[in-house]
Amino acid sequence: MTRTVFVTGARGKTGREVMAQLAGRPGVTVRGGTSREKHQNHPTTVAFDWRDESTWPKALDGADAVYIGRPDVEDSPELITRLLATAPGVHVVLVSEQGAEKVGPEGWVSRVESAVTTGADSWTVLRPSWFQQVFTDPRYFLEAIRRECTISLPTEGAPIAWVDTRDIAAVAVEALLDPAGHHGRAHTVTGPQAVTTAQIAAAVSAATGTTVTAVTPPLAESLAGAPAWLADVVGGMFGRVHDGTFAQVSDCVETVTGQPPRSVGAFVDEHAAQWRA
Repeated sequence: MTRTVFVTGARGKTGREVMAQLAGRPGVTVRGGTSREKHQNHPTTVAFDWRDESTWPKALDGADAVYIGRPDVEDSPELITRLLATAPGVHVVLVSEQGAEKVGPEGWVSRVESAVTTGADSWTVLRPSWFQQVFTDPRYFLEAIRRECTISLPTEGAPIAWVDTRDIAAVAVEALLDPAGHHGRAHTVTGPQAVTTAQIAAAVSAATGTTVTAVTPPLAESLAGAPAWLADVVGGMFGRVHDGTFAQVSDCVETVTGQPPRSVGAFVDEHAAQWRA
């Protein structure tokens, strides 16, 4: 029996890992959606744009399951609702965020989840902690670590149970291939321990031989210029960092996949060369 899985955001941090892990599974056809034309001619990718609904039918054609890397746009709940209306019967796996259950029903995070839990016949929600991969992403911390030797986050010393996107993907793959075992469940996905930004900076310093410092800017500074809806989402997220929500450690990765989650220390050792460049 074959199974076709469609992955939105095939080039995203979690989407690319889901694609890679599904590619090795027997009897599975994986199809990744991307809005980047240069990637659309790959045998495993297809044109998909959240802003162009004409791309949706071909992308979803014959899919048994859909992986949704949450589009971080204001009308994400409405987009997801319309997408799922075109694909009845599929099992949907959504990536949300840790502590989403604490967000009020009118909050953007809750409305995104609700679009899936009320719009899909079968669903699983993943609520991961912060991604370890932001430290090697040039859009986030890579260049600041390389050039300024700093990691700047308004966490005020609060620890976070950082998780490797490969572990998030491993949980997602199990949910995509075993809907019956994961339907109606919200999995909190974390790394094995919570660590502070200062501890990460110290680990990077030790791995690279360069002193890297943790910097704590005011949250208002980080939110300056952000649209109101996004400022509300990010502000709420940091509120959950400060109240300890993102420090809570889950056994989800090992329970679902049979393998322990990767630690921040292991991630730092694996990627040290990127920060030395």
